[in-house]
Amino acid sequence: MRKVDIVIKIFDIIRSSFKKGINRKKNDYLQKLFEKNPITGNYVIQVALDKYTDVFNDWDHAPFKKRDMDPELARFLEECFDEIPEEEGVDICFYLPTECRDVKREEVLISNIKTYYSFYLHQESKYLKKRYSKMFTYIVISFALLVSSIIILTVSGDNIVTTAISQGINIGGWVFLWEAISIFFFKRHDTVESIKKYKRFLESLIYFKYGSDILSS
Repeated sequence: MRKVDIVIKIFDIIRSSFKKGINRKKNDYLQKLFEKNPITGNYVIQVALDKYTDVFNDWDHAPFKKRDMDPELARFLEECFDEIPEEEGVDICFYLPTECRDVKREEVLISNIKTYYSFYLHQESKYLKKRYSKMFTYIVISFALLVSSIIILTVSGDNIVTTAISQGINIGGWVFLWEAISIFFFKRHDTVESIKKYKRFLESLIYFKYGSDILSS
């Protein structure tokens, strides 16, 4: 085996060990914050409630099926999802007193939560499409201005007026192109991350535990 191959192999071993060490520390950290569902293998976000309506916004007096989520609960769930890596599955478990058990209300509440995040997923997806549409428009305008700048110089010849006009149009073309690049690489990032997060919410398993179930979990 050549010396170069030996060095590469040693480097791969060190890198692999380092990566395993980081992953182990990350898993230890996550397991301190969240339990794991032994059946699904997903991390469990646990939420204790006194009653089903605690999930909803106190200021929203719409019917049970149409109420908005409590902003503090929504923020708490989002922060938990941010802590758990994207490649990991997530369960949401609500704990309530035994006397509150109501299967129909469970179904309605789960549906309400899914609808809540479906709405925001739809809004973010629509916003992202608008950004892409704007980006495409800027690219077309940029291309048109840059081509116009070249045509003006070619047709009109080299004089102070046409050169000034051509340079102005050229600058405008690059400004629009930079704006398109900015949208793609920077401005769309938060929207894309929000879409990923809302998709994870919709894919998560939501279930309930009551009274003795809490003690035995």
